Amino acid sequence: DGCDLAVHQECYGVPFIPEGQWLCRKCQLIGRGVPTCIFCPNTDGAFKQTTSSKWAHLLCAMWIPEVSLGNHTFMEPVMEVEKVPKTRWKLNCYLCNQ
Repeated sequence: DGCDLAVHQECYGVPFIPEGQWLCRKCQLIGRGVPTCIFCPNTDGAFKQTTSSKWAHLLCAMWIPEVSLGNHTFMEPVMEVEKVPKTRWKLNCYLCNQ
């Protein structure tokens, strides 16, 4: 069983609906484990892996201008995290204020 995450198919990068059960990327790779977003402290939500096998919320990644997605059909992996300036890591999120 998975986390019961509800996502828009196109927004999360699900180009076709699979037969049977669908699992988000987090549940596919770590099951019920709780990943940590490299960009924010929230542990719920739609995660994707980075090129360094860490985890990021897809929305966090999309809101940070230096970050990119490797494949826009599948909306993963989260890339170019190293391009985020040190000063940006100290800022609070505009969306959740954390």
